[in-house]
Amino acid sequence: MIKYIFYTLFVLFITSSVFAKTLDQKKNDLKKVYEAGGISKIEYNKALEFLEKSKNQKKTKKKTISLIKNKDKTKSRSLFKKKNEDKEEITLEKIEKLGTPVKFDNSYFPEAMIKKFIGCNNSFKCKGQKAGGELFKTFNRSKSYGQKNPGKMIKAMGMFEVFYASKLWYARKSIKRFKENEYKKGIFSKKKKDEKEIRSLFGINKGRISMREALGMSSDTPTKEAIKKFWLLGEFLDLGTGVNNKKLDKDLKERQELLEAYKLQISNLRKKLQDDVEKEEDEKSIE
Repeated sequence: MIKYIFYTLFVLFITSSVFAKTLDQKKNDLKKVYEAGGISKIEYNKALEFLEKSKNQKKTKKKTISLIKNKDKTKSRSLFKKKNEDKEEITLEKIEKLGTPVKFDNSYFPEAMIKKFIGCNNSFKCKGQKAGGELFKTFNRSKSYGQKNPGKMIKAMGMFEVFYASKLWYARKSIKRFKENEYKKGIFSKKKKDEKEIRSLFGINKGRISMREALGMSSDTPTKEAIKKFWLLGEFLDLGTGVNNKKLDKDLKERQELLEAYKLQISNLRKKLQDDVEKEEDEKSIE
């Protein structure tokens, strides 16, 4: 019983210590206790086993913590590297493709489109914000909405032109600073802010060009012409009325009549576009 109490106290002494002694010193102390008859051989061997386990657990714990830390550092470096790699390179050639910043007046918009900007007066920023609102409202709809309202979708493409032009106009100072590399050093530098704004324009412009190409236009198409084409085509599509295909008569005669009606509408659209072009040419010749 006395030996058991002694052994228990000895184990508690080992576990409560903060590893002030080395493992070899502890083994030596343990051996002295054994040789003095304080503990049996079995107890001595168990105590040695306990010390060895404590040593291995400590090593494993240190190794695990080290691996976790290294893993976290590797992950952080990987994320940081990826973030930097994702940044699109800014070149003067890409900036030129953004176009020339122009502040639109009402001559850029069809009459029906001007009504969408009521309250903005001469504020191009206001018009850009309202155009952005129309974009969000129209494109943030279900797929079925787009199928039922193709005219509104096409008009929204015209609004995209206004939204982009507004962004480009108010970013003109950032573009100028970047081109001339006129930046202060230190925390007051605007370079990072300008780069972020220019990269944003790259993304918006890609979307704008995609919309143009979908309707046979290119990045070289004058903006005024693109807006009017989008809007007039949208108005033309709004003239149609959604029809349930199940209710269509299979009679070829009725189909022919529908086809003739569409041909007439297309002809009227072309005539209107031609009249607008001739009107613009007459206005230019008068000036």
